[in-house]
Amino acid sequence: MFRLTTSLLYGSMAAVRAHGTKDAHAKAVAGGVPGVLGVRREDKNKWERRAPLAPRHVQELVKKGIKVIVQPSTRRVFTDNEYKQAGAILQEDLTECATIAAVKEVPIELLLPGRTWLFFSHTIKAQACGMPLLDAVLQKKVRLVDYECITESGRRGDKRLVAFGNFAGYAGAIDFLRGLGERFLALGYSTPFLHIGSAFMYPSLDEAKRAVSLAGDAIREHGLPPALCPFVAVFTGRGNVTQGALDIFKLLPFEFIDPGDLPKLHEQGVGSADNCRKLYLSIATSEHMVRHKDGRPFDKRDYYAQPDQYEPIFQDAVLPYSTVVINGMYWDARYPRLFTHEDIHRNVMQGHDRLLGVCDITCDADGSVPTRQFTSIEHPFFVYNALSDATSCDLDDPGILFHAVDHLPSELPREASEHFGNCLLEFLPALVAAQAPETPNSGDTASLPVPVRGAVVAEGGALTREYEYIAQLRAVNERSDVEETLMRQDQHRPVGPHGVQAPPACANLEITGHLFDTRFINKVCDLVESHRGRVQIMNIDVGGGVKDSSRALMVVMTHTQDSLQTTLKTIMDAAQEEPNISVRRAGETTSGAGQGDGSQLVESKDSKKILVLGSGFVVGPLIEYLLRDGNNVITVASIMKKEMEALSVQYGHRCQSQYLDVLSTDAEMEELRDQMVKESDVIVSLVPATMHVGVAQLAVKHGKHMVTASYVSEDMEKLHEQAKQAGVVIINEVGLDPGIDHMSAMKMVEEAKAEGSEIIKFSSLCGGLPAPEAAGSSPIGYKFSWSPRGVLTAAKNAAKWSQEGQLKEIPGSELLTCVRPLALNNALALDVLPNRDSISFARLYGLSDAPTFFRGTLRYRGFCERMYAASQLGLLELGPLPRLAGKQSKKEWMAALLETPEDNLRQAIDERIAGGFGAKVGASFIEWLGLLSNEKMPSVNIENPIDVMTSLLQREEMLYRKGERDMVAMYHELVVRLANGSYERRTATLIEYADPKGATAMARTVGVTAAIAARLVLEDASKFQAGVQRPLSKEWYDPMLQLLEDEGIRLDERAEPASAEGAAAL
Repeated sequence: MFRLTTSLLYGSMAAVRAHGTKDAHAKAVAGGVPGVLGVRREDKNKWERRAPLAPRHVQELVKKGIKVIVQPSTRRVFTDNEYKQAGAILQEDLTECATIAAVKEVPIELLLPGRTWLFFSHTIKAQACGMPLLDAVLQKKVRLVDYECITESGRRGDKRLVAFGNFAGYAGAIDFLRGLGERFLALGYSTPFLHIGSAFMYPSLDEAKRAVSLAGDAIREHGLPPALCPFVAVFTGRGNVTQGALDIFKLLPFEFIDPGDLPKLHEQGVGSADNCRKLYLSIATSEHMVRHKDGRPFDKRDYYAQPDQYEPIFQDAVLPYSTVVINGMYWDARYPRLFTHEDIHRNVMQGHDRLLGVCDITCDADGSVPTRQFTSIEHPFFVYNALSDATSCDLDDPGILFHAVDHLPSELPREASEHFGNCLLEFLPALVAAQAPETPNSGDTASLPVPVRGAVVAEGGALTREYEYIAQLRAVNERSDVEETLMRQDQHRPVGPHGVQAPPACANLEITGHLFDTRFINKVCDLVESHRGRVQIMNIDVGGGVKDSSRALMVVMTHTQDSLQTTLKTIMDAAQEEPNISVRRAGETTSGAGQGDGSQLVESKDSKKILVLGSGFVVGPLIEYLLRDGNNVITVASIMKKEMEALSVQYGHRCQSQYLDVLSTDAEMEELRDQMVKESDVIVSLVPATMHVGVAQLAVKHGKHMVTASYVSEDMEKLHEQAKQAGVVIINEVGLDPGIDHMSAMKMVEEAKAEGSEIIKFSSLCGGLPAPEAAGSSPIGYKFSWSPRGVLTAAKNAAKWSQEGQLKEIPGSELLTCVRPLALNNALALDVLPNRDSISFARLYGLSDAPTFFRGTLRYRGFCERMYAASQLGLLELGPLPRLAGKQSKKEWMAALLETPEDNLRQAIDERIAGGFGAKVGASFIEWLGLLSNEKMPSVNIENPIDVMTSLLQREEMLYRKGERDMVAMYHELVVRLANGSYERRTATLIEYADPKGATAMARTVGVTAAIAARLVLEDASKFQAGVQRPLSKEWYDPMLQLLEDEGIRLDERAEPASAEGAAAL
């Protein structure tokens, strides 16, 4: 056995030596030089040829003035010369670098102290394998940035921004096809799969895909052996891993088939000539994997909220008809397994021996599929014999082929590195700019981009606030290992048949709340240990920091059922005495028993009760935010029963629903409304604005605080003194607009005043719009997620503002003509129109003396022209207009609206809008609405033109389609005269997009903002003035803007010199 030297493996100049020791590094000097980035070579194993940055990424950084030092490597997929040509310096020594990027964990002895290091650390769940490295990070005062934690909002669990994408799926599918070719040959069948190699055997992903495509051509022409057909490949889930694997299989001739149709396909028997020339691809999702124990219809949100109430069906409904299973879905111990060894054995014994292979890309040990062992790139397969329960590495042996390689992206190092670098590149300039801090909380971490800030695990010799939980979780894990050993050695454990010790009695507990700052998780371990039991943590979702709510799923094991019940009772009793903790027991399992049917919630004695009125789009993000605190319990009250029950199912046992009519004068309903307000700690009113005052009166009556996202009405303002005397905070206007606009604007205004600057111009613009890629199908560049009526009525609101010292007013009939263009950035060409009464807000902002004060609404170009044409034709009139009654066709109705004969309708339209704003596009818009056709009128009150217009706009092109997203845009502009007499323009821009699979941008910005206000009131209402409030003072906007930024919602502020000429012009 021999060892190669470092210079042999990685350098390009040293001669080959068969023996020797690694080169010694120069003595590391703490700190490094800001502006210098190091790229470490990978050495975890011989297959790790990836890099965090490709040469082209290095070239971009060098162009920005960043010095890049790359360690030489003869293994890396990119040559040293490629990096050198990109402008990097090739050298072994990285001591000059203040920031160093790697992919995998760094050997402790090579971890330079006092640097910012970026890599996958495997420490955030207190994994035992990562703790020595974490100790070294702390001892060496390294600032550790873990890629796994770089997310959109900076909070763990949110969408990851730096990852290897679909590459595990690509490589796993390619390797698996190669294995199937060899396995089928062992079974006596030659197939085109035999000509596919492992992914690492190809110089590029394109070449690997070409090999799969050639196999597909052969299948299309000659078919597969009939004994293997119909060939059914079942994929689990719809995530990135599965999509990557699907992309490879779709290079073969295929036909999609629903899992429910597999039995019918199976009835056709062994392959026909037709189905031998294609593969059947089937995607199994949750509804194909489980069913409710009570026989209820499958409900995805209910399943995720209460998985213990569901039982597995995949093993009977899908597995018997599958040729291969490709497993790429997320799984943890809360959910039933897809299938087990026992299921495979049973199917074989019953003659359902069709399963030939399992590709477990997720590589969860004892996870959703029965993977007995992980494999390696050089030895990627094993065979599992269900009859003997044995495994073999010989593919000629009988059984099922298993593939389970846990570092698949390294098989496609070039493309994976290119993708990874694309994700990482934008964050590097900020990280490279400064040194790692020498002491905790003393560096520039607070100024890093939000996604990266939340990924800083440690700095200055200490864990950061968000990761302090690791120390406690580590202690729990270490104790669990000791407890397991002691439990196995315990002589008191019952003995089962044949003298074998009986398996322990077990129960699953879901514990939510402040697990770490209260040390409750440690207390649970103490209690279990006192009963000679054991705790195993199966899954843990950690909050934003030690003081934020976390959730742990753990299995408690004791010797007997009696001792288990005693142990659980002590845990439940402890939870009742502990604030901020809730415990839910999800079923119970014992030796030889199935799952129980009970679930129990234990609320702490200090639980905060939140009453949410309304169940619309904004409620979901609000609930999600507030339930992060395990001390909060929410009741959603609404007349929309289906919506509120769906919310209750989605968000689980701490979110209840109650039918409630806020306006009802029924005595029982009034009593219920009164009682619900009385029993709550805070009321969040998200019902229509006209309903808030009645709710506020009840809040004042019972001394309860209240939050709304709506404007303060005159009637609400009249409650100020009553609320003030009752010590009640009624905070209004905490949404997007109003809300974020107020707070961000006031911050800019107060900062300017504090420095002695004079504000010459203030402009605030906001709009909720379709994202650019979704706007094209609508002629007005607008889409609706609820009734268009509100948008139509707003298009006729009068407006007034101040401009260069003059009061400007425009009647509602001409609002849409008063537009000006705005290029918010290179991609967004928008129009601005005035938004109601700006003058009243100038008083609220303390800017009555500012020469220009303007608030506007943003729309895409073309909206105002077309809507103005509609307005000119009377389509926005409220009605009723009796002459429209009884009209059958749209053309007849339109002619009656314009009081013209039908045969003169086109001319009448042209004359009405001729020469005016929107004349060029107005007629075509009316035709698009169908008002020149003989189609039937919609089923609305046709005497009211605005109701007809509302109905006509509710067509497919105007609604958000699946996968389309919305956007909110906000833009503030201040022009100030500084104390030295010079002028400066200051802007703040917010552009927020929806997650197509989550909440809309509008719902998120409104819901999260209202939730933050509710949180602050719950935490300490005494910090705020009692009465009817807006978030215009520093006591409100400082904490709220910071908490919004923590959620990734922030305005980008900039400043540039301005000239005195035209400083106040719009």
